Amino acid sequence: MDIIPLLRQHAGDYRCPICRRSLADCRMRQLARRGSQYTIEVTCRKCTLAFVVALEVQGGDTGEAASVARAGEDLPPITTDDLLEVHRALVGYHGSLTALLEPDRGRDS
Repeated sequence: MDIIPLLRQHAGDYRCPICRRSLADCRMRQLARRGSQYTIEVTCRKCTLAFVVALEVQGGDTGEAASVARAGEDLPPITTDDLLEVHRALVGYHGSLTALLEPDRGRDS
């Protein structure tokens, strides 16, 4: 399944967190896919803010109309303290973002 066209249909429903412009014309690039889980890089065309979206498609590749489950829909917004914790945790990390997001990273090492 090519997830980008499905996401593009809904991108206009969201605004850039920095410049507040609609993300209808944003750039999207698929970084990873594991089964029905996708990691997508979204870049605002106005201010060039880039962020990563993780999502899971319900319905899979069965030919049914797939619906996108919005990751973290019921969670509170990310705070400055949350970002500082992530920064502290990654201060010694030297590798790619996609390697960092791999579910098996760090296991049995």
